[in-house]
Amino acid sequence: MNTSTREEVQKYEEGPSLSNASATAPTAEQQDPTNVYAAAKKLADVIKGANVEDINSTIETLACQTDSFAIFNFRGLLRGSLLHIAAATGNRDILRLLLSYVDANLIATRDDWGNTPLHIATKAKAFEVADMLIRRARDLSSGEDKNWILRIKNNHGNTALHEAVLTRDVGLVRHLLGEDLEPVYWENEDKKSPLYLALDTGNSDILRVLFSPSLDPSRIEGLPLVLGAVARKQYGSLDEILKKNKKLFAMTDSKGGNVFHLAAFLNEPRIFDLLRPETEYLVRERDTNGDLPIHIASKMGHVELIEKLHSVSPWLNGQGQTILHVAAKYGREKAVRYIIGHLDMREMINERDHDGNTPLHLAVIYLRLNVLIHLVLDENINPSLLNRKGLAAVDIALNHPPRGLRSGFEHLLLLSVSAESSDLIILKPEARDRAYANRSLPIPDRLREGINTSMVVATLVTTVTFAAGFAVPGGFISSDTTSKDDWGMATMLDNRMFQAFVICNTIAMFCSMTSVVGFMLAYLTEVRSAIVGCLLAGVPLAIALPAMSAAFLIGVTLTIGKFHWLATAILILGSVFILIITGAILSPVVLLSLLFLPFFFHRLRPIRPLTCRFFLAYLRFLQVGTFNLDDPKEDRTGSMTSASPPLDGGDGD
Repeated sequence: MNTSTREEVQKYEEGPSLSNASATAPTAEQQDPTNVYAAAKKLADVIKGANVEDINSTIETLACQTDSFAIFNFRGLLRGSLLHIAAATGNRDILRLLLSYVDANLIATRDDWGNTPLHIATKAKAFEVADMLIRRARDLSSGEDKNWILRIKNNHGNTALHEAVLTRDVGLVRHLLGEDLEPVYWENEDKKSPLYLALDTGNSDILRVLFSPSLDPSRIEGLPLVLGAVARKQYGSLDEILKKNKKLFAMTDSKGGNVFHLAAFLNEPRIFDLLRPETEYLVRERDTNGDLPIHIASKMGHVELIEKLHSVSPWLNGQGQTILHVAAKYGREKAVRYIIGHLDMREMINERDHDGNTPLHLAVIYLRLNVLIHLVLDENINPSLLNRKGLAAVDIALNHPPRGLRSGFEHLLLLSVSAESSDLIILKPEARDRAYANRSLPIPDRLREGINTSMVVATLVTTVTFAAGFAVPGGFISSDTTSKDDWGMATMLDNRMFQAFVICNTIAMFCSMTSVVGFMLAYLTEVRSAIVGCLLAGVPLAIALPAMSAAFLIGVTLTIGKFHWLATAILILGSVFILIITGAILSPVVLLSLLFLPFFFHRLRPIRPLTCRFFLAYLRFLQVGTFNLDDPKEDRTGSMTSASPPLDGGDGD
């Protein structure tokens, strides 16, 4: 709205005196408020009845009273003024009759919701009443702008045109639009123009009427119309917009995202059927983050959209990252598999962005283990490439302290495929002393805490199983009635379940003892050896815990064997928990240990892919592949795009 128009509207919103207003007429405040309210309410009730004869009779009666002017112009009714109530009836005869008695200022009066009588008539779909109010306002206006009544907004920011769109009255919308085109560009408090509200109503006829005049897309305020159509899956409206005005189709949001950015985020393949020679340039436009629609599709893991866009879209975003960089960063496993398996796009696997990072670097930085496995197993990968900081992917992994099972597997996997790089000490001679010093890296505090915890657990198992070996179920033979050769023997020595108890307890004892020794050695070495030692020591500990549980279960069953139902129940219950403990502890440790074969023997290449695939299957089974509980802080915030909120980065495939 220009300055002169705003001033004109503001003048009438404040209730100025119009050309035929009575300057000397008494106001409601000069009369007895009780009597004025009662009379005005009585007249309002008659108007609601919509009987012209009764209204005319009541008005003639009131006209004889000395305070009739205050009654006719009373504004304190529950529904506003008498003019508001008359407009709500939709009866033009009632409105014409009342306009003969009320003050001219009343036509711009607002109710508690900021509605003028024109707003009320529009909501009531009263075409003739609305037209009468518009004509009356123009006759009374002495300013340059004759359309001021059409431009007044209520408390929700709606003009009469906004309200007409919400009522879904096509004829009323067409009439108001013909009276004044300006409000079609304006937004309300919800940032919605009448064009956008037409999408909310789902009425294509109204949208077609609003498009009938030639619109200037640069003047449309609020939410972009074309993006609203995408979000609502109104494909017909999109096609209508494209046919009407290509500039409307190119509208963007506040961060520069166009229709294809949003469609890529929402995974709407049908929107890309609108890719034509005259619209292809939109898939080559970047948003304020530098992302193209194909990068949004890669970020979300929408393989079908990548397939549609790769032939018409550039591959680099504002950071010099390919779609494989983006898919690796956000852990989109399906997208990574598709790209590295595509004949034209697989060359991206060793491309570097502006920071020199390859997709492998980003997968390591953001700990995307599910993606890392696929990249490492590809025969075209070059894990020795350095970024701008002179670091290979394995260097980044080793510089990060271990953060659990996933990071430990990542370290070992990269070490098993990466040859020792000497480029860094050539590029930066000053790094030689540091490289020598790093031959014995100190153990990080978190790793040291993990070793201590594991050692305590192993020690407790050792202590318990050692004690159980000399406090067996049933006790020992010590009676004088038996042979001296049997003294000190277990009373249940001939029982098969007892023999199973002894075997399980012995396995748990020696495995836990071996684990204690392993953790002690890991505690005293440097970080790389500590990682190896922890994993090796974890194998016997993972065996000891189920074995100790089995020994306990057998021992309890022996002592309550007289009650068969109780022994059976305990045996079944305990067996279930032993299976859970075994699966949760033993499986990942064994899988990690298998990785040492290709780590120490690089020529045994078939073992590494097999181990990786088993570990990946294990992650999926535990649904770990879609969640990164130990992600770095910078990854949790995510990278904002114009079409998407911060992402959790997990693989939603």
